Amino acid sequence: MSHHIVFLDNEGIAPSVSIPQLPFPHTWDSYEYTSPDEVVERLKDATIAMTCSVPLRAEQLRQLPKLKMISLALTGTDIVDLDYCHEHGIVVANVPGYASNTVAEHTIAMMFELLRKTSSYHRLMQKLRRGEATRKNIYFDFRIRDVAGKTLGIVGNGAIARRLAELARNLDMQVCLYDNNGKYQGEEYMPLAQLLKRSDVLSLHVPLTDDTRDIIGAAELGQMKPDAIVINTARGGIVNEAALIDALQNETIGGAALDVLVNEPIDPQDPIFQLIDRDNFILNPHVAWSSVDAMQGLIDKALDNIAQFVDGRAPRFVIQKKVCA
Repeated sequence: MSHHIVFLDNEGIAPSVSIPQLPFPHTWDSYEYTSPDEVVERLKDATIAMTCSVPLRAEQLRQLPKLKMISLALTGTDIVDLDYCHEHGIVVANVPGYASNTVAEHTIAMMFELLRKTSSYHRLMQKLRRGEATRKNIYFDFRIRDVAGKTLGIVGNGAIARRLAELARNLDMQVCLYDNNGKYQGEEYMPLAQLLKRSDVLSLHVPLTDDTRDIIGAAELGQMKPDAIVINTARGGIVNEAALIDALQNETIGGAALDVLVNEPIDPQDPIFQLIDRDNFILNPHVAWSSVDAMQGLIDKALDNIAQFVDGRAPRFVIQKKVCA
């Protein structure tokens, strides 16, 4: 059997990443991006679909009787109607943990920027060169804080959270964790309220679910130290953005860095841009996952999932149907 594979959104993989050849007869179509109203037409003859971010919902899937497998070039599975796939025999596989190091490193980079203010002082020197700042012998325009000795509070206990904890300990930070599933315990684990009060840096590393939506809102931000910083490289909606805007504008927390927003791609009119010129705020366009190294591993494993499926084996990272006890 010759499979027809359709990659719905190759814009999710940088041009510098090489696409390995699959070792079986197949045809291949690849699109930069596929809008929701184009999904059915582009997948009508596909036996295998690959997607980085294009959702596949039941109303589309029921119009695709030839589709046998979906390879997710990402970790999250919320973009696919898993119940429909399990009920109709469509195999779904993802790539867990591919970005554990790169997201952890990006979090560390954001933390260093907010505490050490390297870019803030660089921009000050740009202003000095343009004649927009006063020449001084010593500059104290931005408060610089050491990373060593600070307490990092991590919400989550997945691969990214564990890698971040490892990096932080190597920086001589104190680490404490909150596991919202309540599965992990130990001397570093504590209730959320206690973690919030203790943390100098709070970093979010949980999926977006009904339980984690707005897990950090006005009440939670109000429990934090007035100079604490919040970093979200997980999913938009975990931090209540209106509450965060209010906290930064009223200086009840020390800073924030976001790589994710509720509404993506980012709209220039998004309310979050009220903060864009603040030196204690960083906004990135959901890029923490996208190092070249991580993307190459991602595409390799996403295609390996396909090869294993075609070979008659269960893909290594197949998504199993949940069985209720």
